Order: sequence, then C-alpha cells, then structure tokens
Amino acid sequence: MEKYKLLLEAINKTKWWIILLLFLGFLIDSFKTEVQYLVKYKLLDRDVIIERLDGDVLIEDALYDLMGRTGSDRAYIFRFHNGVNYYNGKHKSKMSNDFEVTREGISSEAQRLQDIPVGLYAKWIKDVINYRMIHPNIDDIDDVRTRLELKRQGVEAIAVVPYYRSGKILALIGIDYVRPLDSTKLAYYLKDSKGSLEKFKSTVNEIGDLLN
Repeated sequence: MEKYKLLLEAINKTKWWIILLLFLGFLIDSFKTEVQYLVKYKLLDRDVIIERLDGDVLIEDALYDLMGRTGSDRAYIFRFHNGVNYYNGKHKSKMSNDFEVTREGISSEAQRLQDIPVGLYAKWIKDVINYRMIHPNIDDIDDVRTRLELKRQGVEAIAVVPYYRSGKILALIGIDYVRPLDSTKLAYYLKDSKGSLEKFKSTVNEIGDLLN
C-alpha cells in the first residue's frame, strides 16, 4: 500500500501538462502508423495513389527478379488486413493477394484471391509461418483444401515463407511452379541445401521491406 501512496503523491505533485504530454507520447507511439498516414496524406494533402505507384513498381520488379532467379512461373505477395467485426465485437481477419507477376502463358490468380477470410486457410498459413510450405510436389501437402486450390491453379510445386516487421507477421511471399518439367527446379533451388533456403528467405525479406 505504501508504494501506491507514494505513486499517488508523485502524480499529484506532477504538473498536469507533463502528464498530458506523456499520455500523448504514449498514444502517438501506439498508433505510429496511423499518425504518419494522417500527417502525410490528410494534413499535408498528398496524393495516396501517386505516392505509392513508384513503390508498387519496385515491388513488381523485385517479384520478376525473384521469379527469374528461381525459375518459377508465378511470384506473389499476400498481405493481412482488416475485415469486418462479428456481432460479438471480435475482429475478422482477412488476406489479399496484393501483388503478382507471372510468366507468359501462366494464369493470373490475384483478382480472385482478394478479401479471403484467414480462417479458411488457417492450416496453410500455419505451415507457411513454420516454413513448411516448401513442396517440390504439391501432392505432399496434407491439407485437402490447400492441395485442391493449388491444383485448380495448375501449381505443381510451391514455396511460400512469411515476412515479419517489428516482430509481427505482415505478409506471405511465395513462388509457384506451374509447368511440370520446371517444377523439379524447386528442389534444386530450395530443398537441396540449407544455404539456398536461407538465400530465398533473405530475398523475400528484401522484397517485404519494400511494402508500405
């Protein structure tokens, strides 16, 4: 009890504006991203679309580079974002395929992979987070929903790893092999040596750092 009394006394002696400044500092730190967005695009009246175009082009170029290095047919980024709230107030998380590049003749899947409830692919996401979504043959994937969806996309082999920022998962970045003869390249690039996998993860982190 004594230490609480001392704390209250210290608060009472502190000028009210100092407490207010500390509280404001806490709020700004907690909502840093939101505050930066407000200042940059609302108060300074800057164009959100124009500001982000150059960054988006860089990300697309980086994905093309990743696809070229790995000999894959499709490279992409899924990002997590806000969904709607349930009636009980709990948040519904979603993910969307925000970036995708493909080789000529390979189908684009991004437009139909928007606003996906995270719960639908919880097993797939967990496998990605645990670095278990690296398969030279997708028939080795245990989860039926994931395997069937990948087959629908024509995927023969896949590698997807997580991207973290400030200790929190922000995105999933991956590559698909669609052409059967090329799907064996995944084993060469990623499975055969630990160094190759670490290099892939390092490249993915570089791409993730480009995300706004």
